[in-house]
Formats: sequence, C-alpha cells, structure tokens
Amino acid sequence: MVADEKISLHESEDAKLIFELDNRKRVLCAAPGTNGILFTGGEDRNVTAWDAASGKVAYCIEDAHATRVKGIVVLSTSSDTYTVASASSVGVIHIWDVRGVNKEKTTLLAEANTRSRLNCLAGSSIKYSKIQARHKSMAIIFRIMMSNCYCNN
Repeated sequence: MVADEKISLHESEDAKLIFELDNRKRVLCAAPGTNGILFTGGEDRNVTAWDAASGKVAYCIEDAHATRVKGIVVLSTSSDTYTVASASSVGVIHIWDVRGVNKEKTTLLAEANTRSRLNCLAGSSIKYSKIQARHKSMAIIFRIMMSNCYCNN
C-alpha cells in the first residue's frame, strides 16, 4: 500500500504489516518485480528499487525523469528483472536496462514522448525471438504501453 511518502508491505493472508518503507517525497506509483524487488516512483523523479526482504533501497535511478514519475511497469518475466519502463507526468516514457545499476549508470534503452499528460502506465512482457532486432522489440513494447495507457489530455 502506498500513502504519501510511505510504502507499507503487508502479509497477503491476513494483511499484517511486515514493515514500512520511507521515501523522501510522495510516492505516486509502485510495481512488483521479481526476487523480492518493489519498484516505486514519485515526486522525487527517481525510480527506486526496494528490497522487500530487508526494507532497504536495493538501487535507485536518480533523476530518471525531468518531472515526477507517474507510472512504472516491469517488462521482464524471467527471474532476473532487467527491463523496467517508467513514465513521467508530462508523457515521457523511458525503458531502462537495470542489470548494471550497481556498477555504473543505468542504461536508457529507449525513450518516447507521448505529448500527453499521463496519470498511469500499463503494459506487459512479450517473449521475442532472438532474430528480432532490439529497436523493433522496443517499438512493439511502446505500442503495447500506449494502447493500454489511460491518458488525461
């Protein structure tokens, strides 16, 4: 559950509070990843990956957007999450490769400006054949996200 600067993690069976995560500014979106990672975004303009087991920040993409982050979608379905999409309130969507996040700057794989005011981001993972080119895969992902996104113009 997300409320202002707090993210509450609860047991699924009885809703018992496990612990609360504190963010610097208001959290506006959250998406579960794999291996106990929870991604959040918000008014701090960052994409933060929380370790749900420890309650600590696993890594953070600082200044992921020029404005607040309004949506996050995890695009990987394997046990190793490495592709994450984020959207800003002014309609810019980024797709990140987070595999090297602890070693160096995170890689921005693609960017699209929808020129729409976004309130959320929705999408799904697709399995690609190894023959498909990276740019073609990214274009398909963007089409999926744009067709599933509810925009406020």
